[in-house]
Amino acid sequence: MKAQKQEINSRLVGQGAIDYVERRMAFTLEELRPFPKYILIETVNTCNARCIMCGIDFDKKSKAIMKDELFEKIIKEIGRHSHQVEKVMVYLDGEPLMDKKLARRVRMVKEVGVKTVTIATNAQLLDEKRAVELIEAGIDEIYITVDSLKKDVYEAIRVRLDFETVYNNTRRFIELRNELNPDIFIRIQMVRQELNYDEGDSFLDHWRSFLAESDQAVVRKAHNWANAAEVVSSGDEDDVNDTPCIALWGTFITHVNGDAALCCMDTETTHKIGNLTEESIESCWTGDTMNAYREKHLSGCRYEIAMCDGCTVWREEPHVGDSLPA
Repeated sequence: MKAQKQEINSRLVGQGAIDYVERRMAFTLEELRPFPKYILIETVNTCNARCIMCGIDFDKKSKAIMKDELFEKIIKEIGRHSHQVEKVMVYLDGEPLMDKKLARRVRMVKEVGVKTVTIATNAQLLDEKRAVELIEAGIDEIYITVDSLKKDVYEAIRVRLDFETVYNNTRRFIELRNELNPDIFIRIQMVRQELNYDEGDSFLDHWRSFLAESDQAVVRKAHNWANAAEVVSSGDEDDVNDTPCIALWGTFITHVNGDAALCCMDTETTHKIGNLTEESIESCWTGDTMNAYREKHLSGCRYEIAMCDGCTVWREEPHVGDSLPA
């Protein structure tokens, strides 16, 4: 592994690593340790697309939906800590709109006092009925990825999806948001890769003409899915092991069966930190297993964790277009 060839002194370690995490997260470690600020809940683990840059083999997934009892248990605990939680994201690996209970579940999260509830979708299933349901349920943010404004390029990237459906659903959601709840934040994003590499400026100009000033149009670098996918190089891949990954202090994830994994890239739960059918979010988050992973990162040894070695998903990057929220 190339990272192992670097000198430890080239990396942020100890207090330098702590300062880096606190700067990126905008919270102190004392504020981050008790309970996660950001929580990802996978209520469905299948997807209607087969995107060429995705590192997940959905054909091998079980196509499961999270049981109501488990979801309710998770939300009750989040409610007890809602003052500490910045955001709950009701999605993870798959397409959240494949969960027909999504709007009801969004409403449940809002009802326990969470300030921001978010989904990320490819918008294929975001027809007017589903859009109105989500808006009325209290959704605060929605991220929609549209990887090209050219039908042939889009459908070559987002295999199994239909460009016209996605585009029209996205435009209609913006209109409905404007009519029903202008406070909902919309981010339209494109993952820059080989097929759409030169479309960034036209993409941003196009979507900015429809979005509100408080919304975002963003072009993002393709990440390597913790080395599970090959993507176009951005030139900064060799630097990622020099810093700890902020996800270990900021983001808690649970899969559809309750498995709590190291981070959002642990799609197969190879680094399990607990299971929420038996344990609490708090015990998993503050437990010895999670803290041991954090210590690896703070000591400059993230490369010793195979999944973390060279993973680019949480690198510090200036996005093309509008900056992303902290």
